[in-house]
Amino acid sequence: MLEGNEARYLDWFLDTGTLGDGVRPAVRDAFVRAYTGREALRCAFSYYRALPVSATQIERAFDTARLTVPTMAVGSHPVGAALERQLRPFADDLTGHLVEDCGHIIPLHRPDALLALLHPFLKD
Repeated sequence: MLEGNEARYLDWFLDTGTLGDGVRPAVRDAFVRAYTGREALRCAFSYYRALPVSATQIERAFDTARLTVPTMAVGSHPVGAALERQLRPFADDLTGHLVEDCGHIIPLHRPDALLALLHPFLKD
């Protein structure tokens, strides 16, 4: 379905993921080059196909261990604080942040806001 329509799909994805702000043409073109073709699409979506196995692996890992290192969860529209809620039961030192007025692709949509959160977290 997407093969041959990668550019249209990625335009939608990048536009939606930035709440309509879009990205610079060079960034868009890099995404199109990276995700064009059957093999590129197969690899791109393999993360989603692996979710059931990943969920089982994570569940097993937390049966015997916890996140004891400082951990940060950053959320935005549309999932909000979902990652923070998912990690809270398993993390001893969790900091959660929401980036306001930001789409799903935080590094592309609000890189300065993300860096403002990352710098002090990583510094400590």
